[in-house]
Amino acid sequence: MGLFRRQRTPRLFILGLDGSPLPLLRALMQSGDLPNLARLFETGSAVEMDSSLPDVSAVAWTSVNTGMNPAKHGIYGFVDRKPGTTSLEVMTSRHVRAKTIWELTSETGRRAVAINVPLSFPPQHINGVVISDFLAPSLDRAVSPPDLLPHLKQLDYRIDTDPWVARQSLDAFLDDFRITAEKRADAVLWLMDQQDWDLFMVVFMETDRLHHFMWNYYADGDPTYAPRFVDAYRLMDRLAGRIIERLRPDDELIVLSDHGFTSLRKEVYLNAWLEAEGYLKFQPDGERSLAGMDPRTRAYSLDPGRIYVNLESRSAEGSVRDSEFDGVRAELQKRLAGLRDPETGDAIVKDVYRADDIYQGPYRAMAPDLLVMPHDGYDIKGSFESTTLTGRGPLVGMHKYDNATFFVRGRGITVPHASVRDVLPTAMRLAGLPDPADVDGRIIIEG
Repeated sequence: MGLFRRQRTPRLFILGLDGSPLPLLRALMQSGDLPNLARLFETGSAVEMDSSLPDVSAVAWTSVNTGMNPAKHGIYGFVDRKPGTTSLEVMTSRHVRAKTIWELTSETGRRAVAINVPLSFPPQHINGVVISDFLAPSLDRAVSPPDLLPHLKQLDYRIDTDPWVARQSLDAFLDDFRITAEKRADAVLWLMDQQDWDLFMVVFMETDRLHHFMWNYYADGDPTYAPRFVDAYRLMDRLAGRIIERLRPDDELIVLSDHGFTSLRKEVYLNAWLEAEGYLKFQPDGERSLAGMDPRTRAYSLDPGRIYVNLESRSAEGSVRDSEFDGVRAELQKRLAGLRDPETGDAIVKDVYRADDIYQGPYRAMAPDLLVMPHDGYDIKGSFESTTLTGRGPLVGMHKYDNATFFVRGRGITVPHASVRDVLPTAMRLAGLPDPADVDGRIIIEG
């Protein structure tokens, strides 16, 4: 036996609770409803974290996973316009133009596991395991390597909760929530034991679904469903406790969310406003869609809050000359900033950003010309079908930009407020991996 042993490299576990705001977690810890997370948070430090712009999960988790802004990783929403066409395409892992943390880990020869992280479909082939997110059409196409499929099916692993169930019955949704979360945790625990891993990342999307369909019931103290909302979090705490118990004492651990949440008052349909103000036109007797736009259209919106000027140089159907662009954009920015709720007079819009102010990188040309960010309570939608500025759908909770969660076990955090872009460089340092190049985030832990 040699005189020296190779020092064991640190392992890193990242536990994602999609959309869980730190103020909510702290309130439920204080009330005694999250005992496992409460004990865990006493062993490290936590700060609130800003999400991405826009604060939609496809963009936010890709910023978490790459440490970059959208102009470097290429994702601005769950859907985007196919270049030079009037058709939309769903973003997938093939559209991510930067390396994710599990790919970077794999490239060093270490093993990584990534489960249910948004935009991980189709699953990348790495030194380790990828089980894709809800964009996967079936479990059969979601798993790499595929030899794990039989056991995942035996566990009755589910990719996601069924949002259509929630639209029909909250009781049925809560049952579906419980089963899906439990099956995901079962798969996590099995893979923690079965795989040799250096990085393990799992995202529980269930919390995001819970918030979208039940946040207002909790916030308003509904006698039936507020307690059941808390019960759902008690379940997540028990599952988190099982995972934490399986870790080694010297394993590094991050708990985080990609955005926060708040109550939803009204949905806001920017395309309805653009149409009413003459910026957006549809072809006579045509469908109300991107493909159905009349070539005279000067601007349109994609979800969430992305405004595009219909430039001649960008599309064969464009109507705005490049020389007119600055004027049209400035006019839209000013008018959108002044949008008010037609019923209450309340301001709808908090900020209207120009792309140049928030995006820097090689894929800047793909960015929206303006990004509209709302005040809490007003959820910006990109629907082409609505003909009114505001309305209500089945959702009662909406994303919030500035109160996401970032926790690190056993470490001090050096900033009072984090950004999703800080996660990757910080995680790489915790895992003993090389500092990544060309990221926008910072290492925010002591030591």
